Amino acid sequence: MAQSMTGFGRAERADHPWTIKLEIKSVNHRYLDLAYRLPKGFHLLEEPMRQQLQQKIARGRVEIFLTLEELDEKDRMVKIDKGLLRGFFREWEELSQELPLPVATFEGIMQIPEIIEITEPEVNWKQVTAVVLKTLDVALEQLIQMRSAEGQRLSQDIIHKLTIVEHLMDEIVKLAPTVAVNYSNRLRERLNELLEGTSLTEERFTTEVAIFADRCSIDEEIVRLRSHTQQFRQSLSQNVPIGRKLDFLIQEMNREVNTIGSKSNDVAISTFVVELKSELERLREQIQNLE
Repeated sequence: MAQSMTGFGRAERADHPWTIKLEIKSVNHRYLDLAYRLPKGFHLLEEPMRQQLQQKIARGRVEIFLTLEELDEKDRMVKIDKGLLRGFFREWEELSQELPLPVATFEGIMQIPEIIEITEPEVNWKQVTAVVLKTLDVALEQLIQMRSAEGQRLSQDIIHKLTIVEHLMDEIVKLAPTVAVNYSNRLRERLNELLEGTSLTEERFTTEVAIFADRCSIDEEIVRLRSHTQQFRQSLSQNVPIGRKLDFLIQEMNREVNTIGSKSNDVAISTFVVELKSELERLREQIQNLE
């Protein structure tokens, strides 16, 4: 069943020592475009998350919002650059003999760039990755369910519009045989007016009508149009991404309809061609939402 590219999923998980909150949302996009909003220092999670997402999603702009909280309090490693500190005090003492400098305070010393180096505790990447991927799996399932439900609604509307397209094609097929006949009648009337009193062989007249009938024949275009609509219906029932394929079919259908319009030379058929193009545009707008 066709899937929409619009969806949302959310999941939370507590797996000691981590508490994970994850939201994922997707909207229309020509390709698969992943955007991460991760806590500082956790960009190593992007690659395993990307691999998991690509197994389930083929197209769409997908944004992932992740927050992590570690329950265990771990001491940070603090290192003071003693050589820099000694140099500072030495210079301060020398300057104090020349200038009325204030007494150096702890707060002031802590403002000296690079005098203190703070190292975050080591992260167990294997553990945190496993927890995040489990959380992502739950949120991703919700997202896919929403995309599937929306895809089903879109498919129903697309099928309805496709039925209208097929009905308009049937009307054109009914009118097509009359085009050559109408042309023959009009041609005979005009020739009778123009060539009254002259001779025009029936063979020459029949040849002219046959040439026109061949030029305005739309049999090939109708056959291809019916083939495209059949492929359209078949694709909607498939369990694979079909958005790009349907977009291509719409382009081909528009090409055939334009050819019919240029060949027909008939007001009634031209009216149906305009309606067909309008309905195909509505179809195209809908399939832009499909994965």
